[in-house]
Amino acid sequence: MKKSAVSYPFMGSLIRRSSLALLALIALAALAGCSKKDAASILAPTTPGAVAHAQAATGLQQATGPLHLEGTIGPGVLWVIDRPATWNGDLVVWLHGYSNPAGPIALPSINPIRDALLARGYAVITSSYSENGYAVKEATTQSHQLRGLFVANVAQPKRTYLAGVSLGGLVGALLAEKYPGQYDGSLLVSGVLGGSNHEIRYIGDIRVLFDAVYPGVLPGTLTDIPAGTDVNVAIGKAMAAIQANPNGLGIIAALARVKPEYSSGSELAQTVLTAIGFQLQGANDLLSRAHGHSFFDNHDHTYTGPLPAALLAQINASVARYSATPDAENYLQHYGQPTGDLSIPVISMHNAFDPVVPCCHEGLYTEAASAHGARDHLLQRKVMRYGHGAVTPAEIMASFDDLTTWVETGVKPAN
Repeated sequence: MKKSAVSYPFMGSLIRRSSLALLALIALAALAGCSKKDAASILAPTTPGAVAHAQAATGLQQATGPLHLEGTIGPGVLWVIDRPATWNGDLVVWLHGYSNPAGPIALPSINPIRDALLARGYAVITSSYSENGYAVKEATTQSHQLRGLFVANVAQPKRTYLAGVSLGGLVGALLAEKYPGQYDGSLLVSGVLGGSNHEIRYIGDIRVLFDAVYPGVLPGTLTDIPAGTDVNVAIGKAMAAIQANPNGLGIIAALARVKPEYSSGSELAQTVLTAIGFQLQGANDLLSRAHGHSFFDNHDHTYTGPLPAALLAQINASVARYSATPDAENYLQHYGQPTGDLSIPVISMHNAFDPVVPCCHEGLYTEAASAHGARDHLLQRKVMRYGHGAVTPAEIMASFDDLTTWVETGVKPAN
């Protein structure tokens, strides 16, 4: 028999009914996640001015003037190189974020950042990954090939900088830690720096708690999304359930182990729905990376918070339980867990209220760097606004300029 939705009056005034415009915004955010389209909204595209074009090249080390090259490597990896007419000798490797698993393999749209870097004299190389979704393994391996690709087709750079957003921020941290001799600095925007296990706990708790508070609203389960699920339709139904019983939002926020970040009731609704959209979009892809085994674990966790004992007992009795398998946990530990062991300058930027990758990831990375005595190599900046990767090209470039100055002078910038 279908359970009735849990209600608790202390959250009764948290959120009023949201407008259709807000619903459309939330559905879009849930669909986009951290995809290349999401990056394009952060870094709005301009018309590229191709000055040269080649699928393969030889003897380009002697080339002068601006250069634009495109090509492919490996199993479907698309790459693009741009070098300005007056090159300062340094290279920037751009690492894109999460892409919808159902979408086509495509290059990221970073034209404003690319143009700003070219204007400063930097060459830029970026690529797709051979797979979409949570492709940390593929992204790390294939992105590490890009510097060598640039050397083979253009020239040996004096310095090489990493710059990545969201999933690309995680990749930028992993590469900076593992190959400090090949990179000089790294800029990380909205990165999964606390590790993939922490991120999965965040998304997973919101989904299972939503199902406990609003039973029967969402399709499938945490680990089984029916084929053909329309994420927009599912988010619309979830929004309607929240409008009918906004108390449930407060329950989810109070009990989740990784707390949603928000400064208003409408932001909490958007955060919960965005996390659910991300889960609906990516669950099957993530499971496929561990042969159908679960990364999420709450089998022995008692959800607790400032709620009546009877309500807590009801939630804990009804919430779906999952056990992570050792192979799945090992996969994430190997491919998705930064250590904080830094020996080159790293600057990270993060929105204070991030619905996709909570800003608390930054605190975990601080602890990891401190444990390795590497805190002097890490500078973290909080952007006081809501959103995932909600930073402007000007803000990104200001931090990039600080990073290069830090590398060149050895003097760590101020926050």
